[in-house]
Amino acid sequence: MTRFHRRGFLQTALAGALVAATPGVASADSSRPRTFDTAALRTAITRLLGGNTAWAQQFDLRPMDPPNGAFDVFDIAGKHGHIELKASSPVALMSGFHWWLKYVAHAHLSTNGDRLDLPATLPAPRRPITRTTSLTDRYAYNFTVFGYTMPFWSWADWERELDLLAASGYNRALSLVGQEIIWYELFQGFGLTELEVRQWIAQPAHQPWQWYGEITGHDHGESAYSGPVSVELLRKRAELGQRINERMWQLGITPVFPAFIGHVPDQVFSQRNPFAKVIPQEDYGGHPRPWWLAATDPLWTQVAEQFYRLQAKHFGTTTHYSNDLMHEGGVLGDVKIGDAGRAVQAALTKAVPNATWLLQAWQGNPRKELIESIDKDRVIVLDLDSDDGPLWNKTNAFWGAPWAWGTIQNFGGRLGMFGNLVEPGRTLPAVREANDRGRLTGTAMVLEGTYHNPVVADLLTEMTWRDQPVELDGWIADYVRRRYGSSDQHALTAWRVLLHTAYSYKSTNHTSGEGPHETPFAAEPALTVTSSSSFAPKTWRYPPDQFEPALAALLRVHPLLRQLKTYRYDLVDVTRQVLANRARLVLDRVRAAYQAKNRPEVERLGARFLHYADLTDRILGTNEQWMLGPWEKRARAWASTPHEEEILVWNARSMLTIWTVKGCGVFHEYANRDWHGLVGNYYRARWERWFTELAKTVDLGVPPVFTDWCARADNWSRRAATHPTRPVGDTYAIAAAIAVELEAEKD
Repeated sequence: MTRFHRRGFLQTALAGALVAATPGVASADSSRPRTFDTAALRTAITRLLGGNTAWAQQFDLRPMDPPNGAFDVFDIAGKHGHIELKASSPVALMSGFHWWLKYVAHAHLSTNGDRLDLPATLPAPRRPITRTTSLTDRYAYNFTVFGYTMPFWSWADWERELDLLAASGYNRALSLVGQEIIWYELFQGFGLTELEVRQWIAQPAHQPWQWYGEITGHDHGESAYSGPVSVELLRKRAELGQRINERMWQLGITPVFPAFIGHVPDQVFSQRNPFAKVIPQEDYGGHPRPWWLAATDPLWTQVAEQFYRLQAKHFGTTTHYSNDLMHEGGVLGDVKIGDAGRAVQAALTKAVPNATWLLQAWQGNPRKELIESIDKDRVIVLDLDSDDGPLWNKTNAFWGAPWAWGTIQNFGGRLGMFGNLVEPGRTLPAVREANDRGRLTGTAMVLEGTYHNPVVADLLTEMTWRDQPVELDGWIADYVRRRYGSSDQHALTAWRVLLHTAYSYKSTNHTSGEGPHETPFAAEPALTVTSSSSFAPKTWRYPPDQFEPALAALLRVHPLLRQLKTYRYDLVDVTRQVLANRARLVLDRVRAAYQAKNRPEVERLGARFLHYADLTDRILGTNEQWMLGPWEKRARAWASTPHEEEILVWNARSMLTIWTVKGCGVFHEYANRDWHGLVGNYYRARWERWFTELAKTVDLGVPPVFTDWCARADNWSRRAATHPTRPVGDTYAIAAAIAVELEAEKD
């Protein structure tokens, strides 16, 4: 067999064996798992236990049927050194292992450090533990996470991620890596040259928005750094995507593939297919959208059929497909949304009978006319922002379509300490019991960026297996015990502060805006800075003086805790946040001093702001997860030539700064990061330039205005310079010194 044939066989077999159906919703994955690949699951458990095979061999893994009324179940029993794990699906079994790790072994897994100091003989529960869920669809990933977090991940990164995904209970996950090779082959069959297609395909960090129909590869700017994407990169990414899909199936996770919606390469496609009805699109934040082939045009069916044929050739078929008509805008022309929806579903059904179409509820989509025009039983609506701006309760639960309660929480991958624990911990259980919930079938973890604020993910993963609201003060105390291995009183004090400030956000009685109140260092300098990116909140999420005691408490923990990876990550985060909050308060005082025409005070406070940036960069540089260098290193690793290395590093840097050349005005700093190298190099240089000129204008009273920030950001993104990839300095010592300095400030 060829590689693709083997892959297709594996996917077909596992689709029937490992993935279960949604009750009341017709789908292609209709059989409940009868057998387990116990060797593969034990290997995954071994990896999550740090490679310790002696620990992993102490688990007896078995399948079981769920009780009546439940969709999935796991059961934990046995004796010390021989833990019995039984479950109704591979994902449920991995979830059972994770529950054992948390609530029996009191250990901890996260994207930001593990704590696995377990005894040689593993503990069993005092009495059997059984957890069930009626949620059939536990979905993971926003399209954007493939740009803000994962664009340059290696297999090692993905292997760890997929193990965590299964252990977290997710049984559906968007699989986008490498799918752009379909475009490469597809549009050459409709008249475009090989080079024209490669020029149209965006570089990896920007591809999610091309799937949305919002940008193309032409948006990167007219320069050598804009591409085109290389054939070698397309092939390497497709191979990684195939490997990701195989592992998903192995762990019982259904890969969700992108569906064909009708986006085509602009006027070039129209010129090569002159009899087709191709509808020009409006801009998206300064970016020309790809044009849309009318779903009612005869050519649409041909293009869709070829799209799915090529997708199956490279990646096999799955049971769930996702994409939206007119995401965040777009033009349908004279095509009715219902007709377009029927065409999308018909093409998908022809390619994969009974496949389920996942739609994202966001900014007015999906429309009622769409839902009422298609087969509702083969749709799941993902309510992306159920915990802040829910649409389900404004649409009669999506007019009878199955839907999933979703949470974004993070936008652009921005790193402020922020999260909504109240809504998933208390509101979600209430929604599950509400009389007007309609056909609620699951949850959707759709953060725009991941690998930060790990406490949020920790609670979200549990809510699959909890029917009742969580008492958050008690839950956070248990979280501290697991994460640090101790109920240290100072750690508990710190985390209670964090719970009631950074993690107490609710959509009511708070300022509007997306995500945390951002670091001021990332903002383009001005006297009136309110946020760094356009869509972030303009005022505080919490009183900063109430947050600051968390740092002092965290520094008082027992010395044995201070070398834990989990503790050091959190200490960086809290120290960084305190400095960001202090810097924002300094900017308020700079503005007052400027208005009072007090030049010495403006200069003194400007120097203090820059010093806070220096301190921030220093503490960030003690932990690899807070550094720009590893992000750049991952991008370089994908390059096949020195020139492609330049392109990919530019792609990685521009995403965090200007977003794209054409999108700089609206989207600049949307994905800002509190990272070593960005704060001390890129952000600080802007503020130093501005403060120097600001002092000169005090008497005049007209602050400086620079119009070249975007150009300078683009130039910075193209620099050949590299940033450190290895941390320097002791986190605790540096954080303690910063705290002493801040405490000593008298004004």
